[in-house]
Amino acid sequence: MPTIEFFYWEECPSHERALAILREVMAEEGITAPVDVIEVKTEDEAQRYHFYGSPTIHINGRDIVLPLEDAGEPSLTCRAYRRADGRISPQPPRERIIAALRAASHS
Repeated sequence: MPTIEFFYWEECPSHERALAILREVMAEEGITAPVDVIEVKTEDEAQRYHFYGSPTIHINGRDIVLPLEDAGEPSLTCRAYRRADGRISPQPPRERIIAALRAASHS
């Protein structure tokens, strides 16, 4: 079973929807692993968790999406994700969640 960590910063409003999407995808994929939901509260924690903004999902210790090139250092901030069509979104792309879960389940 994969290790799934969901990191968020309370100041960003997109984390609740992102967690719901993660849980929806897990149900669709038949993955029953627990999700460790972690609130990142300090800059030190952001560094320790390799937290490039809220929300961030790690599966087996790896971020499911490499941070955007201009993301800078890990920090307390809201995260932006690039969709397949090039648009920016506050939610991690569903297809990236699916791909990461499938890869972790087959390794």
